[in-house]
Formats: sequence, C-alpha cells, structure tokens
Amino acid sequence: MMAGETRTAQIAHVLFLDLVGYSRESVTGQGRLLEQLNAAVSASLAFATAKAAGAVQIFPTGDGMALVFHRDMVAPARCAVEVARALGGEGALALRMGIHSGLVQGQLDLAGREAVVGEGINTAQRVMDFGDAGHILLSGQYAAWLQMLDEWAPAIAPVGEGTAKHGLKLQLFSLRGPDYGREDVPSKLGRPAAQPPVTARATGTSNKVGLLYRPRLSPDEDVLSTLEARLRESGYEVFVDHEPKISAAWAREIEGPIRGADAVIAIVSPRSMQSEMLEFELETAYDQQVRTGKPAILPVIIGEPEGVDGAVAAIIRPLPRFVWKGPQDDPKLVAEILSAIAEPLKPRSEEVRLEPVGGAVPPDSPFYVRRESDAEFLQALEAGESLVLVKGARQVGKTSMLAQGTRRARELGRRHAMTDFQKFNAAQMASEDGFYRLLAATLARQLRFQYDWATEWDEIFGANLNLETFLRSLLDAAEEPLVWFMDEVDKLFTAPFASDFFGLVRSWHNSRSTEPEGPWKKLTVVIAYATEAHLFIQDLNQSPFNVGRRLDLEDFNLQQTVDLNGRYGGPVRSYAECETLQGLLEGQPFLTRRALDLLATGKYDLPGLLEDAAREKGPFSDHLQRMLVAVSRLPEVTEYVRAVLAGGAPAHAETHYRLLSAGVVKQQRDGRVVFRCELYRRYLQGHL
Repeated sequence: MMAGETRTAQIAHVLFLDLVGYSRESVTGQGRLLEQLNAAVSASLAFATAKAAGAVQIFPTGDGMALVFHRDMVAPARCAVEVARALGGEGALALRMGIHSGLVQGQLDLAGREAVVGEGINTAQRVMDFGDAGHILLSGQYAAWLQMLDEWAPAIAPVGEGTAKHGLKLQLFSLRGPDYGREDVPSKLGRPAAQPPVTARATGTSNKVGLLYRPRLSPDEDVLSTLEARLRESGYEVFVDHEPKISAAWAREIEGPIRGADAVIAIVSPRSMQSEMLEFELETAYDQQVRTGKPAILPVIIGEPEGVDGAVAAIIRPLPRFVWKGPQDDPKLVAEILSAIAEPLKPRSEEVRLEPVGGAVPPDSPFYVRRESDAEFLQALEAGESLVLVKGARQVGKTSMLAQGTRRARELGRRHAMTDFQKFNAAQMASEDGFYRLLAATLARQLRFQYDWATEWDEIFGANLNLETFLRSLLDAAEEPLVWFMDEVDKLFTAPFASDFFGLVRSWHNSRSTEPEGPWKKLTVVIAYATEAHLFIQDLNQSPFNVGRRLDLEDFNLQQTVDLNGRYGGPVRSYAECETLQGLLEGQPFLTRRALDLLATGKYDLPGLLEDAAREKGPFSDHLQRMLVAVSRLPEVTEYVRAVLAGGAPAHAETHYRLLSAGVVKQQRDGRVVFRCELYRRYLQGHL
C-alpha cells in the first residue's frame, strides 16, 4: 500500500487504461504508443496531485497501466477525462478506460516489489474489458458515488449489464462529455438495456449472505439494519435471525443457513465479543469454510475492540476486517462489504514468505514435501549403506532430495561431496583419463584434500586404477565416513567409458565384502538418475544399478498436495478444490508448486487457473512449450506421443523409456502408458 500504511484491506479507486490493438504493432510502434500514454498521464493534474501526495500507485500492464488512487474518490474520473482530452478524445490514440471502487490489499511479489490484489483492481479491469476504443466505463459502485456530485451526474449514463469472467454480472455506466468518452453502447453489450437506477449491484454465483449479531445491542442493530437493507437492494438473499425462539429445534436449525451461505457477516462490538452464541455461530461458519471453502467470513468491527481476548477474537483476528465508528461510515462500509462478497480476500494473519519456483528446493525450505522415500533415504545414509540409487522422472525432486541428504550428512558429522555431471561439458568428457582426473580434482577441492598428482596419478595404471587409488587415499585421510552424491548421472550413459566407470562404482560396493579391512565401509555413493540404465549398460553384472538400495521418486499424492497448500497459506480453499487441482496436475511437483504460488500471490484464482492452464499465454506456458519442442524434435517420439493420445502405445519401446525419463508419460500398474498428468494430455492433444 502507500508509505506508512499497513497491509490491510481498504477501499481504493482504480483506473485501468488499455491500448486497443497494441499487440498488432511493431516493437517500435508499441514503444511510441506507450510514450504517448505515459506523457498524457503524467500531464494529468489529478494524477500529478495524487502522486505528490503519495496517494496513487502505478502498475504497468504491458499494453497500458492501472492507477490505484487512495483517499480521493473523484481522482480517477478527473484523470480519465484529462487523459482523454490530451490524446484527442476518440481519435488519436485507441484507448479504453474502466473505473471501479472496491477493496484492495497490498502484498509483495516474489521480487519484493509492491503489488495489489483484490476485487477492486480485478473488477476495474473487467469493467474496462467491456469497452471499445474511446469508452470510459464505470462500475455501478463507482457511478453511484460519482453521481452524488452535481458536476458529474450529467456526464453519467447507463449502458447495460455485462457478464464477466466466472459469471460476474456488472451494471455498467459510461462517462462522456463533448470532448471525452463515447455516447454509444459498447459492442460487447449489444443493444442498450432499459435505464436502471444507478446501483452498486455486481453479483455472480454467490448470493446467500448470513448476518450474525447480538440482539438488543446498540449500535449493533443499526449497522445490521443498514447492511440488511443494502444487501437486499443489491439482489442478495439475506438470512438474519431477528427474533430467536430458543429451543432445541432452533439450535439445530440455526446451523443450516450459516453452512449454506456464500458469505457470513459478523457484527462484532466490545459487548458481543463475549457472547457464547456469536462464538458458536462463528465456529460453525469457520468449520464449514474449512470443509468446503465457504462461507467467506467478514467481521464488521464496531469501534476498535483491539486487545480483547476470547474465542470470538481468535476467529476474527486473522481475517480482513471492516471498521464502523459511526453513521458517517455507512457508505464506505456497504461498498467494502459488497466488494468483499464479490471477491473475498485471503486471511493475512501470517505473511507466507514465498520463494522462487523451479530448480532444487533448499534443504531448509518450508515448501519441501517429504514423501515415503525420504525416510528410507535418510535411514540409508545414517546406516552408511554403500549404494543408494535415487531414480525419478524430470522435475520430480531428485536434486532436492540430494540437498536434504547433504544436510543430513553434515548433521551426522560426515564428509560429503556433490558431483553434478550436468556441469561437465563435452570437451571435459571427451577423454577418459581427463574425465577421471577432473572427477578426482573436484572431490579434492570440495574436501580440501591435498594429493600429489605428479607422483600418484601415473598413466601406466590407467584411469580406473588411478581414480581408485585416489579415492582410497581420500578415505584413509580421515576417520569420518564420506558420502559422495552424484547428480544428473544420465549424462554419463552415452560416454564411451560409461561401462568402465559404473563397473568401478560397482567394484567399490563389492569390496566391502572382498576387502573387509579396506576403507570402503566408509564410502556411501548416492546416484540420482532418470533414464533406465539397462538401455546403456551392456554387462549388468558390472552395473551398480541392480545392487544397493533403490528409491523410486513419485509425484505428490493428494494428501501431500493438501499439505503443501497449507504451507502456501491455503490459497486452495477446500479439500474438494485440492482434488480438482490434483486431477489436473496429478502432483507433478514443479507444476503443483507453480500453481500454488500463483494462487497465493493473487495472480490467479483457482477457476481462472484451471481455465487458462493449457493456453498459450497461460500460467504454465513456458513449461508446456518446452515439452512440445522436446517431443516434436524426433519423428519417432512424436509418433509415440500420438499413439499415447490414441490409447495404443507400447510399454517397452526405447522411445517409451526416453519419455518416461523426460517425465512426459508414466506407466500404470496395469501396464498402460498414459501421460504424467491431465494437463500434458490436454496440451499435447491440442498441438499434435
């Protein structure tokens, strides 16, 4: 929010500006259009005044901008008119604008920048989206307030009702004058509707509202009457228990309307905070919200009952709150409540510190999800087993598990080293002796081990024996065991010396038995890989991949997704919604974290994310495009993917294993080959 203000929900007045046809322009043309728009906004007296007072935030949108005005309700209308006049009205620049007043809430994005989320900014964009070039459209809420001012009332005209995303219905009005705005009805609305009165009505599928209060308290009942009247005027079905007849039947029946509501408004004053009945009603609403995601709980605070303890305070403390201090707050309170019902804000009791999605999850991250294989992995390390094989498809979390292993090895007081073969280039892997020597040198550097390369690394012994002699010296140099983590081992499978290297690793495992007095009991080798090793290693008796402990990493199950959702602050509001998300992504770790991050930061709501998931400019576009390139590169891979789409792909073709390791397909227990998740199937179905 603005400097010095807390991150609480508050009413703001939002002006959205959009350049029509911007994407069809060249890069040079786009730059010229943005320069014109920026100049016109900067020249606006309303904007300049708000900026000087620290009462406006500017958010570029690529093809325009959003201006979030605080304190001055008229500022967005003045700014819109001044910008329209500066750009020549309808002619010079194809610009459309939308204005709405509603709740917004500040938050930091992943880069630490200020961002704004909430119904206020979302509805302003939806209002703008109905306009054509030259239109200045107003929501019913904003028009109702602006019409109270005599100088603006003649410039406001109703243009009809529009249905926005997710079924949200908006009463729309046009702001127009001799040299700004447009008289005609926007093309998306068709014929003009009958002339309705200016109203704040904006309703979607949520229309049942429960009002909770304690009778015979003042001013609680006055606030109740105001809210009940305005909610009914706005088309909501309102439940209020005006004359409770205390009985066993009443006690049973009171839960139904609360559990069936889309939103519950609790009027809370210092005296009602101690009410056990209000406590029961709020606990009922909260229990239902945990179960199904509804109702939204909206506490209206009479005065400032801060510091009051008790069950009611514990329930409402994390929630966005709405304060009423006197009748002068009635219009503001009504606007806030209508906005919050249309698009509830998330509780903000605890700021969830998010971290970038992609790559390995740090070992101390709160977003690392422990699976069944994690416990077995750590037990193997603690027992000092010789070989631990971590196998899993791309982006399933192998590197993250190895990071957990390095932390555990450190806690156990063991030496450890990490070799990521992805970091070795082709030149370094061209020569067998050069590769082995590089491998030994990287271990020596990580472990600060001094080795006499000139006398000990002798060509006459060959690469294998030289590496084994080095490793024996490294193990003998300290009493502490050594854990050697090898990541992205797949890169070695096609090297000409792969069989020799993996045969050497297998020999260290065997030496625990054949050389019991040797140092090999102090060595644990952890190998992370994705590809089926038997496709590349000819002599399986010399392979380390059929001995030792093998761990198969799998995608998150539903319960793990539910758990991870909680760590993100619960942006998916119910178990049923988690099932829906799981049905789309099937627990693919990267996609699941990406989805929860987008939901937690307010960039998407769940219906919008599900709707845009497989689209070219959707939330997963980069990931999906990379997958499409990978499966389209080779004709045999493309044909295999088409066979999976048709339900007839073989389970043991070489291409099958390639796609398994890439994380595109998976094999079910009955042998059928299917896509790793429904999102992949949907996306590839649309492109192949």
